[in-house]
Amino acid sequence: MKITDVECIVLESPHVYGMKDGADDSHGPKYAAIVKVHTDEGITGIADCDSHPHIVHSIINAPSYIPAFSEGLRYAAIGENPFEIVKIWDKMYRYSFYQGRRGVALHAMSAIDIAIWDIIGKATGQPVSVMMGGRQHERIRAYASTLFRNTPSGMKEAVHKYRELGFTAIKFGWGIVWDDPRSIVKLVEAARLEAGGDMDIMVDGMWTSDVKLAVHLVKEIEQYGVFFVEEPLKSDNLQGYGKLSRSVNARIACGEQLAGLFEYEQLIREGDVDIIQPDISRAGGLTEVRRLVSVVEQAGKLLIPHAWTSDILTAASLHLNAYQKNPTFQEFCTNDTPLSRELTLNPLKLEADGTLQVPTGPGLGVELNEEVVDRYKVSAL
Repeated sequence: MKITDVECIVLESPHVYGMKDGADDSHGPKYAAIVKVHTDEGITGIADCDSHPHIVHSIINAPSYIPAFSEGLRYAAIGENPFEIVKIWDKMYRYSFYQGRRGVALHAMSAIDIAIWDIIGKATGQPVSVMMGGRQHERIRAYASTLFRNTPSGMKEAVHKYRELGFTAIKFGWGIVWDDPRSIVKLVEAARLEAGGDMDIMVDGMWTSDVKLAVHLVKEIEQYGVFFVEEPLKSDNLQGYGKLSRSVNARIACGEQLAGLFEYEQLIREGDVDIIQPDISRAGGLTEVRRLVSVVEQAGKLLIPHAWTSDILTAASLHLNAYQKNPTFQEFCTNDTPLSRELTLNPLKLEADGTLQVPTGPGLGVELNEEVVDRYKVSAL
């Protein structure tokens, strides 16, 4: 079997990203990137990429600038045997030397890598988690991933809504707390009052530069039993994360904006956060994040993958969680947008116990809805 082409399709949502007052839920990003890797045996692997779709498209399709050192990534994959996935990963990394490697080039590599794993699973009739080396879990507990509401009453309404949907855990992020980090205390208090003691609550996105303010606010919300506090500081502030982690009792989480094993090793070493959050479609794909699992386990940390696009990325993340010895949560994006909810013919569904079933079909176990792709496809690039 040989790879014959790598295709990147950019989709445009009819909605603008964000959440208006009174809206039932948030709208996801305005655009989405779908990657297809084709083979000469008619097997096509799929992935989506949580990066800027137009830039990912350019990275994949760019012409040769310096052969084998600065070329579009599709040329690194074409002609290769998909089962030689580490060889392909290394080749793509080399082909992106002059494009920066650890930025958007690694994002595009990630999507291609996920799609190749999908091919491997489809070719063997096995789920990706089996082909990665071990499917150790069948269900993963999910948390509803949504944006902060602007008022305490709005937070209570949101908690009630997600409890009724069957979630046993919720993460609120960004929105008002990005503009006003201090607002997080009253909002988390309201969420906990509505949730009682039987739901886990996580928070995300203060993203302040003020380490002492972050320490103060995290200590304030610790009383409400938050499971983790995600990115209270900007992701590059490793020294600040080290100070914060040593000053509070709550688990500190970071990592969705990083790419490549070297950056995660540095985060663990210098930031000493409790939870590592790679986005598989940015961090280097399943090939790189599979390596990261061992690094995180050896450091005594938790790995909870970030997944904020469609069921395609969520499925890949479920397979990663199934591969882990001790998975904790699966992020389940609640965006109300067709690019999140309608991209697959077999959408992932929350089970009655608040878990998600790890897909059992070959490859990623989800099938692309081509009609939806055609409907939202951007034709002029």
